[in-house]
Amino acid sequence: MSVLQIPDSRLESFSDRMNPILVKETRQALKSRAFVATFMLLLIASWLICIFGTTMSGQNLEYGTPGREFFQAFYVVLSAAVLVIVPFTAYLSLLTEQNAQTYELLSITSLTPRQIVLGKLSNSIVQILVYYCAIAPFIAFTSLLQGFDLVSMVVLLVILLATSILLCTFTLMLSTVASNRQVQTLSSLFIMGGLATAFISILMLSFASMQQNVLSDPDFVAGMICFFVMGASYFLLFLQITISQLMYEAGNKSTGVRLIGTGQSLLAWGLMIATAFFFGGGIDDEVFTTVCILSLIHWAAFGFFISMERDYLSRRIRRELPQRVALRMLLVPFMPGGTRGYLLLLINLGIVLAFALVTMPMVSGLGVNEFQAILVVMLYIVAYLGLGAFMSRNLLKVSTELKPMHARTLLVVIFAFGAIVPYMILAAVGYYDRSGAGYHILQITDPISTLNEVDQGRNPAIISLLSFAAIVGVLANLLPMIVATREIVSPDRPSPEMWEEPGEPIVVAESPIVDATTPVE
Repeated sequence: MSVLQIPDSRLESFSDRMNPILVKETRQALKSRAFVATFMLLLIASWLICIFGTTMSGQNLEYGTPGREFFQAFYVVLSAAVLVIVPFTAYLSLLTEQNAQTYELLSITSLTPRQIVLGKLSNSIVQILVYYCAIAPFIAFTSLLQGFDLVSMVVLLVILLATSILLCTFTLMLSTVASNRQVQTLSSLFIMGGLATAFISILMLSFASMQQNVLSDPDFVAGMICFFVMGASYFLLFLQITISQLMYEAGNKSTGVRLIGTGQSLLAWGLMIATAFFFGGGIDDEVFTTVCILSLIHWAAFGFFISMERDYLSRRIRRELPQRVALRMLLVPFMPGGTRGYLLLLINLGIVLAFALVTMPMVSGLGVNEFQAILVVMLYIVAYLGLGAFMSRNLLKVSTELKPMHARTLLVVIFAFGAIVPYMILAAVGYYDRSGAGYHILQITDPISTLNEVDQGRNPAIISLLSFAAIVGVLANLLPMIVATREIVSPDRPSPEMWEEPGEPIVVAESPIVDATTPVE
């Protein structure tokens, strides 16, 4: 009998290259009561499914097709572990580091925020793979039964794995956002509710695809490819946001996030056009409308955060700007600052509008009202976020105690008042008591009722008024956008002796130690 022996030097070199956070977190996780309890419950539940399922199947086990039912039962058990338990554990792992103030000890080491986040995420992936290994013998038993479709089951397991990793990245991102204990408790409840919703949704979609055998449908295959590509882009986005939140205050937290967000929008339109060319024919109007809506939602949410940042460039960021003027001009909207964020929002909304106009001849069955509704949503985004950028820029100058969160909260309140107050005014003057009372021009601050009116093809003055509001929002930020652009194109670079940021550690060059036995030349 021969024994495979690996030299200790190889093992040591392999262990030295591993992420230390991964090693630490994996050791703690595998010894924790939560992991042991979840692992044992998964095995016990799978064992009970085998015993009672085999007993209740009877003759159907040999002559029927029980393989699908057994796989569904095992799939439910595995999904509960990897879609609920593991992502919530990932959320608590990074949150505990911050609450226990142990993250400061990690931050003063040579580990970068990227290594810390990747170590936490890798630990979650290791746990997911352990659960997959635990359920593998039971699925192997299921493959021996009638009705087991290997290709369909492998696809469902891969989709479950990708969704679980994406949820772990998302919960890690959320753990860096909330700093208040009350907010953390409330967000934990929402996260548990969101994970439970994702668990139910994945099960419903998976079981529906198993019943209908949709893998032979080209549209389903194209949808799965788009799902994986866009899921990978959001994985990178959540990962970059998490890393940016853990960076030091003087670092550049915005450029990476903004580049990925811009790439996502371009990727969605590129996938739609590539799919149309690959399968031939035109673009379905429902697909076109869906991509437009998702792009606008993406930039409304993205712009809500990037357009209300503090307009500040640290000396570290300014000295790291590229030397070429052309490259600095391209980087202007991607650099930190709410004014530059609003500029990036305008550029990307213009790109979305250009894509919509270019692809409209390829869309079959698209009406004029649908395009007008898309234009109305763009105008609302430009107007409201222009107001938000203007407010935050002036509000944050009042006091250093004020934060971008306060400006965002104020904009949400203004948006809520704009959606509610017109109805209160119209009800007070008795407008709704009249016969045939419909849309009133005062309701133009309410996007929902306005979109319904535009979709019906009525009241053409709406687009004119919204265009005026959007122009006002752009003009209110035009001069600051010019100043913010000039700040990047012609930067005021700090002198070398002023490179150290306040509060940053000053690196002192190491000097040789001279003892009494060392000869001095």
